[in-house]
Amino acid sequence: MKTQSIKFGGIFGIACGLWLILSYYAGFSQESSRFVFLSCLLFLFLGSFFAIFKARKISGGEIFFKDALKIGLSAGVLGAILFGIFTYIYYHYVNPEFATEILAKIEGSLKASGKSGTELQNEMNVWRKDYSATSQTGKTLLFSIFLSLFFSAINALILCKKD
Repeated sequence: MKTQSIKFGGIFGIACGLWLILSYYAGFSQESSRFVFLSCLLFLFLGSFFAIFKARKISGGEIFFKDALKIGLSAGVLGAILFGIFTYIYYHYVNPEFATEILAKIEGSLKASGKSGTELQNEMNVWRKDYSATSQTGKTLLFSIFLSLFFSAINALILCKKD
């Protein structure tokens, strides 16, 4: 059963990461990056689903909810961790200037609201930290793990055959 978690969590986690990086090289715009991240969440859902489905099939078509949940959680968390690794690679190495346009808009907005000098610099430093590669990776990782837990519970409810 653990092999199903590792297999499908690994496959779909790597698929998420590769999809993120390849979409950048394919020329997807900044606006379409939301679609890329949402589709990665679908990959995490599918990883959990197929891990439970395959484990249920191997065990003769029946699986307890708690076993399905364990398998789904393992696959989902592994997929989320792998996706987090690829996310860091994306933000740190592939597209390190991802936040330049966003930070310029934020700075313009702050200037328009009347902020300047030290106050402007202090707020921009906070925004720069928020849009750093490490911060973005951490947020993505935590969000992905949380959703993997949620997806695993849903998949376990759908696929369990015994209480």
